[in-house]
Amino acid sequence: MRLDGQVAIITGAGSGIGAASARRFGVVGAQVLVADITHVKAQDLVDELGDAAAVFRADVSREEDVVAMVGEAVARWGRL
Repeated sequence: MRLDGQVAIITGAGSGIGAASARRFGVVGAQVLVADITHVKAQDLVDELGDAAAVFRADVSREEDVVAMVGEAVARWGRL
């Protein structure tokens, strides 16, 4: 399966299942906003994925962080 041209936000992407999901989305062609409360771990994954990924620090328990995270994806790639 290819996800070329698709945009995804993966939360909790700094480790575990979130990181594995973000990595897989990136490998199959999606543009990925790698979101995590721990910016450093998420940045390491973005460095691995390259230009098709961007990091965003977010605490998904905070509505303003979620709104900003979606806004970042749309501003960067034009859609979600």
